[in-house]
Amino acid sequence: MHRSILWGILSIALIAAGARNTEAKIEPARPDLKTPKIPLDHYSGLEVSIGQPYAPLTIVMYYSLSCGHCHDFQEKVLPEIKTEFIDKGLVRFVYRDFPTDHFAVKAAKVAWCMGKDHYLTVAKKLLATQDDWAPTPDDKGAIDENKLKQAENALLSIAKEMAITDKDYRKCLVNQNVEDTITRTSFEAQKTYHFEGAPGFLVNGKKFDADMNVEAIRGLLLKMGIHG
Repeated sequence: MHRSILWGILSIALIAAGARNTEAKIEPARPDLKTPKIPLDHYSGLEVSIGQPYAPLTIVMYYSLSCGHCHDFQEKVLPEIKTEFIDKGLVRFVYRDFPTDHFAVKAAKVAWCMGKDHYLTVAKKLLATQDDWAPTPDDKGAIDENKLKQAENALLSIAKEMAITDKDYRKCLVNQNVEDTITRTSFEAQKTYHFEGAPGFLVNGKKFDADMNVEAIRGLLLKMGIHG
């Protein structure tokens, strides 16, 4: 899904043209970034991980909750990676928000609404229902006002399903600290690691340009002398 937004302390314009590109492997984001107020000497933002903290491989995924390819990875690829490597203590998998549009920014704030312990539960629900709360623009990049309203109502409805009250939902949408941190993470993804869209992956701190799947991870482990 491609939409545009001007947001956050970095004034990031994330513009993606047209509807979902089912042939591409990433959901593109086209940034126009300014220097952040916070130095990027190390990552100290919001993230959630699964797996053993001292696993030989740490995979970081920069992803957008409105990204169709991110949804497909979560549903079709990650379960096998979890069974083969994460559950065996060979891989630690980290989620970092990299919103590619306005809807994903709002969704990320909702996902963090109940704190770190509940983030993944809410995020998985949002990924599974993204067609409801992140409408696709028309050929000119516009979204009908009725669709925008329906999207707003759908996001609120999903939040309520996740036991987020109306009051907490409104608070989360205006939480500037969370938005600033997500903005900083997006800046890191684009300026430090040169990701042009989502999902993007790091392996032990280095950008991984190949497809992320079981075969790729097995190959990485073999290079380390580990038979997964």
